[in-house]
Amino acid sequence: MAGPLTGVTVVDLSAVVSGPLTGAVLADLGADVIKVEKLEGDIQRNVGSRRNGFSGSFHVLNRGKRSIALDLKDPAVMPVLQGLQRLNPRLIYLSISGFGPDGPEAGKRAYDPIIQAYSAMVSVQGLKRGEGPEQVNQLIMDKLTAHTGAQAIAAALYARERTGLGEHIQLSMLDTAVAFMWPDAGADVTLQGDDIEHRPPISAAGQLVSLADGWAAFMTLSDAEFTGLCRALNLDELQADPMFQTLTSRQRNRQAYSDRLSEVLLKTKSMTVDTFLAKLDAEQVPAASVKRLEDLHNDPQLIANEVFRERDHPVAGKMREARPAARFLNATLEPASAAPSIGEHTEAILRELGLPGALDATAAPKAAD
Repeated sequence: MAGPLTGVTVVDLSAVVSGPLTGAVLADLGADVIKVEKLEGDIQRNVGSRRNGFSGSFHVLNRGKRSIALDLKDPAVMPVLQGLQRLNPRLIYLSISGFGPDGPEAGKRAYDPIIQAYSAMVSVQGLKRGEGPEQVNQLIMDKLTAHTGAQAIAAALYARERTGLGEHIQLSMLDTAVAFMWPDAGADVTLQGDDIEHRPPISAAGQLVSLADGWAAFMTLSDAEFTGLCRALNLDELQADPMFQTLTSRQRNRQAYSDRLSEVLLKTKSMTVDTFLAKLDAEQVPAASVKRLEDLHNDPQLIANEVFRERDHPVAGKMREARPAARFLNATLEPASAAPSIGEHTEAILRELGLPGALDATAAPKAAD
C-alpha cells in the first residue's frame, strides 16, 4: 500500500517553519502538497546553510511539495486560489497563529523564541541549575506546532470519512507550548490548594556527568535503578543512607540527594565514557554518551534503524536527511521528492486547474539569492 495519505491534496499557504513543516509531514505520508509562494519565495529559502543559493533547512521543511509562485496582491490570481480550494469541496482548513485568534496578544508577530518566553518554557529551563531564564537552542515550539497540526489534520480527515464534513482547525504556537509542557514541567501547578506535597518533576532525575574523554547522561528513577547505580560506581555509603533508599525519600530529600550525588560523581572524572557506560549498562541503569549532530549518521544504532538517507538535490547537491520517524507495516513511505525551486510547478498546476490563461497574470518566478 502507498503512503496512508496518498490521494489527499494539501494547499500550503504558509511560510517559514511551523506551517511548512506541517505540510512536509503530510507530504512524507503521501499527500500531494502544493506550496503557494510569493514571487520572491518563502523567506526560509534564505535562512541557514546553503549551497548554490538553496537552503538545506528549506529542503527539509518543504520536501515532497510542488511550488506555485503567485503575486498574491494581484486580484487576477484570485481565480487560481479559488481553484486550488475547489480541489477538495470538503475542505479541511488549518489556521496557525502565534498567540491565538482572540485575546490581548492576538495579531502580534511571533517567532519561536518569543513563544518560548511567553509560555514559561525559558523560565523552566533554568530551574534545574538554579539559574536564570534560558532558551531551548532550537525551534522547538515551531516544530511541535507543526506535528500537532499534522495530527489534527489527520484526525479531521478520519472524521470526514465518517461524517462527510470538512473542518476549520485553529492552532496557536502558545497553546501548543503550554500543552506540551504540562505533563511534566506543569505537574507542580496541576494540583490546586494549600495542602500539596510538592516534589520535583521526573525530568529532574536526569543527570549529566563530565568524564575523562567526554560527557554522558544517566537517569535513575526506580529503586532498582538507584541500587544499580550505587553498585556500578561503588557508592555503598550513598546506598546505605536512609534518606535516599526509596524513590519517595529521594524526592523528599531531593536537594540533599543532588548535592551528595554531585560529590560522588567527582570520582568519575578519570573514567572514560566507555567504561562509565559499561558499568551502568551492566546494572541496567539507563545511560548514554552525549553525542554530536555531525556524528549521528555513523552511530551503529541509528544505522540499524535506517534513520538517515542521502540524495542529490538538483540545485543544492548532495545532502543527508532523517526519514520520517514512524514506520508502517502495511504502507510504504517513499522518499519525498526534493524541495522545489520557486514556482517550479506553476504552469503544470495551472493546467491541472484548467486555468492556463492565468499564466499571463503571474510574473516569472525569481531565483533565490
